[in-house]
Amino acid sequence: MSRTVPDLPTAVKDDLLHLEGVTRIVPARRFHQVFAESTIADTLYYLESGMVKVFKRSPDGKEIILRLIFPGEIFGEQALGSEKPRGFAADMIQDGAVIGIPREAFIHYCVANASVWLTVAELLAVRQRQLEKKIEMLSLHDVEHRILYYLMDLAQQMGAAPGPEEVSIPLSQGELASLIGATRETTSTTLNTLARRGVIRLGRRLIILPSLDAMSAVVGAPVAKAAGRS
Repeated sequence: MSRTVPDLPTAVKDDLLHLEGVTRIVPARRFHQVFAESTIADTLYYLESGMVKVFKRSPDGKEIILRLIFPGEIFGEQALGSEKPRGFAADMIQDGAVIGIPREAFIHYCVANASVWLTVAELLAVRQRQLEKKIEMLSLHDVEHRILYYLMDLAQQMGAAPGPEEVSIPLSQGELASLIGATRETTSTTLNTLARRGVIRLGRRLIILPSLDAMSAVVGAPVAKAAGRS
């Protein structure tokens, strides 16, 4: 469960952020809508800081989070195809800064810098594996297992390293429920049970892990030594 989303080289990031037509939203507050479902996919985005949820909402208002985006990641990659309506939305769930890169400017840059396509291909492969893992979790594992898996996975994606230090995950219980594909009530009950067992602690819009080592012992999965971003 180590950090697997490929980073863009620093020089490429600098180039992309100075392309013609690029926009920068600072500050992008919590609940700020980066893009809405059904809008035309004509822009890619780069997250400088904060956290973004990519999600879909059912007709009855139920939300499922497809993935969380962390600093340093490109998202909205559907813009690399034809400019069709997006099938999902993206909102900030933690204050930060987000960059909008016009589709044509990004593609023109990649044509001139062919090696960037390899990073894009790796990104798409990772996103595919993430969706496959989500399907596995929803189909084969109970709510407690899904909670523990995703909390440990998120901790490592946020850059937490193996060791005894506690790790804080900045998600509300409702957001976690949407991420793991469970009801708010079932997620809350399971979190409270885990808290009583001392596996986690609960705060306001915060879930605290005692350490990745302790969580690894509960989940039964090794902590990746190379976890985290540089």
